[in-house]
Amino acid sequence: MADSEFSALWGAFRGKDRDRVIVGVAAAFAHVASSNGHVAAAEAERFIDVVRGSRLAPADAATSAELARAFDALGQAMLARPEAGRAEALRVLGEFGFDPVRREIIWSASCSALVADAQLDAAERRAAEEIQAALQIRRGER
Repeated sequence: MADSEFSALWGAFRGKDRDRVIVGVAAAFAHVASSNGHVAAAEAERFIDVVRGSRLAPADAATSAELARAFDALGQAMLARPEAGRAEALRVLGEFGFDPVRREIIWSASCSALVADAQLDAAERRAAEEIQAALQIRRGER
């Protein structure tokens, strides 16, 4: 998958009734989830829960299924090409660094991703630090 093909993956999260921050939430969640070399089913399920709870997309079954497929595809792409996936996720997250409201939503989702599989390892901690940097959250702010 070429780096430019990640744009199609991000496009799968966008929709008529969806806030654009859903792409940032997906990037953060996938970055954390894939950081340790696998994406657990609990992490994918928690992503859908966060999106529903944050009202970033309609809560109907069809939308949830569509977003679950999009998250699975993103996770698989990030696992297949970890460095390209990491760079792309951080690039997307950087686009939200100047928007305090969206930055807070994304950081909150990142925290949910960290505990989604009930395991917090060094790779996930590093991913969280990278997300903070991309979102321009200084140490001490969080």
